[in-house]
Amino acid sequence: MSRVAGLGLLLAGATSHAAAAENTDRAIHWLPLTQTSPPPQITGLRRDILGFIDPLRRQLFGDPKTIRTTAYFISVLPANASGNVFPSATSTNADGTLACVLSAAQFSSYHKRLLTTEGVDEFAAPGVQTYENAQAVLSVTEAATIAGTNAAYGQKVDLVHSVDGTNLDVRVIAEVTQLVTNAVPATGSATEAVSVRIRTVFQSALEARVPSGGAVAIWTKPTGGNEKSYLLLIRPSIQTNSPSPRPSVPRGTGQAGAQGP
Repeated sequence: MSRVAGLGLLLAGATSHAAAAENTDRAIHWLPLTQTSPPPQITGLRRDILGFIDPLRRQLFGDPKTIRTTAYFISVLPANASGNVFPSATSTNADGTLACVLSAAQFSSYHKRLLTTEGVDEFAAPGVQTYENAQAVLSVTEAATIAGTNAAYGQKVDLVHSVDGTNLDVRVIAEVTQLVTNAVPATGSATEAVSVRIRTVFQSALEARVPSGGAVAIWTKPTGGNEKSYLLLIRPSIQTNSPSPRPSVPRGTGQAGAQGP
């Protein structure tokens, strides 16, 4: 296959993915994951995350670039969720989860405004630097013992990206889980007990084309009840002054995670 033909197939594949978006934003394609999807579904998406990378891209575009990515996890109190907190959505998933892509300038001004908005809490901002086409994990988690087994909870994003000029094609799989402790009332001969479980409060997965330094924003639709809304900003930036990867590092197998923006 010639390089021209390969490039044509690559672009055709990208177009067919974008056309599957719920709304008109061709930069966003939702993956089959909703807020109520069972754990095996998100596990399967994580296992197959590297399938997003087209094997022709390295041949067409040369050596991989280094990318710095930060995931901003933000919660919004119910009283503030109906205000001018969220950006304008351009795509909606089947479960009502919303998304849009922000340019670098839009992200900068929007993020600054969020940090000074009452009722908005940026509770985690893990960051990682990795090479394109390598899987990265950004997480801030804790562990709890449930039924004698250690279980992790907190914030986690699995992602992989490839570079096309000044844009990045990004696949994101994200979730936020919380530890819930409930007191079980005493009944008959049983004494009062404590029930501990891990609850998923946000999960979503999509592919997006994001300009370097910009971000893809994903958030839950306000319900009108007492539940917080959750907003996730994924901001990838191409690093122009980073050294080339060592030849001994196998492509597509890297994994990294770190705390801090």
